[in-house]
Amino acid sequence: MTVTTDHPNVGTVHAMTDAVFSQDHDALAKIFTDDLVFHFRAPHPLNGDHQGLGGFLSVLGAIFEATSGQIELDTKFCLATDGWAAEFEHATLSRNGQTVPSQNAFVYRFEGDRIAEMWMYIGMMPDVAEAFFS
Repeated sequence: MTVTTDHPNVGTVHAMTDAVFSQDHDALAKIFTDDLVFHFRAPHPLNGDHQGLGGFLSVLGAIFEATSGQIELDTKFCLATDGWAAEFEHATLSRNGQTVPSQNAFVYRFEGDRIAEMWMYIGMMPDVAEAFFS
C-alpha cells in the first residue's frame, strides 16, 4: 500500500474544504456519497454522529454561525491511499473578540472517488471550547 500526498483522494479532500468555505452545496453533494456518515468528535454540543450532507452541513453551519465565518485554516498535511485519506490542520477560530487555536484531525473513508464516511476530531480543551461556544 502506498500512501502519498499526490493521490486523487487528496485532491477530493482539498475540493471539499474549498466547497465548504465557498458554500457550494452542489459541489459537496458530488463529493460525498448520499449515505455519508459524519462522525464529529469535539467538546461541542453537536458532538456525535450525523447522517448525510444535511447532517454535515448542520454541524459546520453551527460553527460558521458561531464564528461569523472567522475561521483560518493551516493544513499541515493530507495523505491518501486507495479508499482512505487523513488530514491534520491548525485552525484559528474567532468570536466576540476571542480567538482560540484548535489542532484538528480528519479521517476520510472513500467509496470510489467520493467520501462515504468522515471523522472530524477537534483538538480544543473542553473548558476552552465551552467558554468559546457558549
